[in-house]
Amino acid sequence: MSTQSCNKDKVPQIDFTIDLNDPANFDLTTLGGYRVFNSSVIVAKDVNNNYIAFSAYCTYDACLIKFQTTNEFVCPCCQSHYDTSGNPTFGSATSPLTKYYTQLINNILHVYS
Repeated sequence: MSTQSCNKDKVPQIDFTIDLNDPANFDLTTLGGYRVFNSSVIVAKDVNNNYIAFSAYCTYDACLIKFQTTNEFVCPCCQSHYDTSGNPTFGSATSPLTKYYTQLINNILHVYS
């Protein structure tokens, strides 16, 4: 009998910081702004002024998602929508996005799993 666990639900190890004073990160200083980092993590500033981070790809068709000013993530390929908790609310996707933690200290945003 194998003691190995299934790796398909394992959260990837993510650990990086974002300097919000860096002009390259300007979009993250405005409500509804977002950026994709490391080609795998989408970080957004929601309408409640919170920073949120998730896997950057739709759980249905693996297309790169976008954050909308309507405070939701949208897949441009299958039109699936996800709320700010990463849960699917519309479309073909039935699995939630992988959520990452964020912590803001002195304009440095730490994103980690």
